[in-house]
Amino acid sequence: MVFRNLVAKQRGKKEGETQIGNDITNIEVVRWLLKSQFDRNMVMQFDIQEQIFDHIFSHLGITTDGCVDHPIVLTETPCNPPMSRQLMSELLFECYQVPKVAFGIDCLFSFHYNNKGDQGQNGLVISSGYNTTHILPVLDGKPVPKEVRRINIGGSHMTSYLHRLLQLKYPAHFSCITLTRAEDFLHNHTYIAENYQEELKKWTDPEFHENNVHRIQLPYTPLPGNISAESGKLAWCETIVKRVKEMTLKRKMERLAEHEERLQQMINAQELLEEGEEDNFIRALQELGCHSAEELQLESNRLNQQIQKAKSFKQTMSSQESSESTRKIRCVEVDLRRFSDPETWIAAVRKQWKELRESRLSRHRYQKTEKLPQLFDCEGNPVEAMDEVSAEHSEDEQDKIFELEEIIAEYNREVSNKSGYRSEHRFSLNIAEYYQLHLGVERIRVPELLFQPCMIGHEQAGVAEIVEGIFANFSTQQQALLAQNVFLTSGCVSISGFKSRIESELLAMRPFQSTFKVSVAADPVLDAWRGARIWSLTGDNLRNFSTTKAEYLEKGGEYFKEHIASNWFVPAMISQKLAAVPNLVVEKT
Repeated sequence: MVFRNLVAKQRGKKEGETQIGNDITNIEVVRWLLKSQFDRNMVMQFDIQEQIFDHIFSHLGITTDGCVDHPIVLTETPCNPPMSRQLMSELLFECYQVPKVAFGIDCLFSFHYNNKGDQGQNGLVISSGYNTTHILPVLDGKPVPKEVRRINIGGSHMTSYLHRLLQLKYPAHFSCITLTRAEDFLHNHTYIAENYQEELKKWTDPEFHENNVHRIQLPYTPLPGNISAESGKLAWCETIVKRVKEMTLKRKMERLAEHEERLQQMINAQELLEEGEEDNFIRALQELGCHSAEELQLESNRLNQQIQKAKSFKQTMSSQESSESTRKIRCVEVDLRRFSDPETWIAAVRKQWKELRESRLSRHRYQKTEKLPQLFDCEGNPVEAMDEVSAEHSEDEQDKIFELEEIIAEYNREVSNKSGYRSEHRFSLNIAEYYQLHLGVERIRVPELLFQPCMIGHEQAGVAEIVEGIFANFSTQQQALLAQNVFLTSGCVSISGFKSRIESELLAMRPFQSTFKVSVAADPVLDAWRGARIWSLTGDNLRNFSTTKAEYLEKGGEYFKEHIASNWFVPAMISQKLAAVPNLVVEKT
C-alpha cells in the first residue's frame, strides 16, 4: 500500500468526505486545501496523523473493534525530538490500543537492507528526502549521534524553485505550470552536473543548447479548421485578425457608450423645452453644439439609429461561431481561408484599404460640390445641414478603413520583430510550438540546490561541504572506513547524476590515492519499508526491541529501545534531576 501523506478536506464538508492519499484524484484542484502531518520531516499535526492511521488500518482490513491488535514498526527522522515521539506513542497506545511499538530511522533501515552482514557495520549514509537532507556516519553498526547533520533542502524546495523559474520564463502559461508538473519535470528532466560551472559554460553554446534542451508539450486546443503544415504559417495572421477585431469591437462599444450619454443629454434638453424653461434650453443647446430645436431633433434621431445599429452589431458578433469570427472580417477580401501564404493575404488587405480610402476621398470631394437644402435656426441664422445617410455610410466606411489599417500595422510590427530571420522563417511558429516549455539550463540549476542552498537564500552548507566537515571530525582510519561505503537513499538521489557528483566531490576532498565507494539504494523510496519489514521478521527483533504499553505507562511516551537502525535514547532532563535529589518525598493531596 503506497500513497502520499496528504489530506484534503473542503470547508463545510463532513468528516467522512475527507480525501486521503490516492483518493485525491486531482491534487491541483485542492492544492490550497492540502494538509500534512509533517512539519519539515517531523510529525507535529497528530490530528492529521490519526486520519492517516485510520486510512491505513481500514485499507489493510483491520476490523477489530476499538483497538489494533498488531505490533507496529514505525520510522522516524534522525534526532527526532522526544516530544514528537511521546505524542506518537500516546496516539498509538491510548487511541489504537496497540500491544507494542518499535521505532527506527528510515534511512538506516534502507542502509542495512542494501548492506548485508559486515558491509552494514561502517558507512556514511546520505539521505535526501522531500523536505530535508540528512547525513549520518555509521561505525560498528550504530550511527554516531554527535556527527549527524541535517540540511533543510529537499525535493519540495527544488520543485518550488523549478515551478517559479518556469512561471517567470513563460508568463503566458502561468496557470498551466503547476507544482505537480514541476515535480514531474524535476525527476524526469533534470540532472546533477559533475562540475556545475563547467556545465553552465556548455549551455552557452547554441549547438549544445539545441541538442540538450528538453521540449515539453503542454495540452492545447488546436485552432479550428485544417491549418497545419503549410497553412500553419498563417497562425500569426489569424492572431492579428482576432486582435484587431477585439480592438474594433472595443472601439464600437466605447463609441456606443458616448452616443448613449449624448442622446440622454439631448432628451433632457428636449424635456426642458417642453417644460417651458427656454433659458435653460438655450444653454443646453449651446453645450450640445446645436443651434435650433430642429437640429437637435435631427441629431437625436441620427444618434438613436446609430445606437440601435451598434447594439444589433454587438448581438451579431456574440452569436457568430468562433471559427468564423476568428478567421474572417466583414470584408471578404481579407478572409484567410482564401490564401495560402501571408504575403498574398497582406497584399489583398493593402489593396482593399487603398480602394476604400480612394472611394472615401472621392465621395468627400463630391459632397463639397453638392448643395444640400439650407436650414435656418429660430433666429433666422443659416446652419449646416447633415446628410444622415452619408454620415452613417461614412462612419461604417471609416470603421472598415480603421480595421484594415490596424491589420497592416500589426503585420508590419510582427515582421519587423523577426527582421533577423530569413523570410521563409518569419512565420514558422505554430500553435503547438507556442504551447511548449523548453527546459534548458534549468535542468542543472534546480538540483544544484542540494550542493548550493545559497541559490535560494538558505544560509547553509551544501552536501559536499557537510560531508567534508564530517570526515574532518574522525580519525584517518575511521575516515577510510566511512569512505569505503558511502550510501545514497531517499527520493532525491534518484535524480540523474547524483552518484557521479558525490564521487566527483569525494575525489576532490579525499587524500591522494585513497579509495572510496559510492552505492545507491536499489529502490531509494521504498527500501526503508523493505528494510523495516526484514528487520521485524529477523529473529526476535520485534520482541526484544519493541516498547510495550506497560513500559509506556511506566517510563513515559518518549521511551524506546535502541537497536541498529534506531535513534539513541536520551532520558528527559527532568527525570535526571529528580533522580539526583535524595530522599525526595511526594505527598499525595
